[in-house]
Amino acid sequence: MRNELRVDVTGRVSIEIYPIEGKHSIAEKSDFMKRVTEAVARILGCSAEEVVVRIVEDKPENVSRAGIPFTRRR
Repeated sequence: MRNELRVDVTGRVSIEIYPIEGKHSIAEKSDFMKRVTEAVARILGCSAEEVVVRIVEDKPENVSRAGIPFTRRR
């Protein structure tokens, strides 16, 4: 899983997080995006409008850690 923070030439801040699909509810993801936006805007001194948070869910069968697919992890 990779997580990224980028600032493009327009000053827009883009944050991408790659959790495993199905681990978090829509409400949890919404709360996460709101809190990350608020924190980034406060820390970087930019407006919330300049912060883009994207959650890209990976299917557990497509991700492994230490060679063990997440479908076999508990």
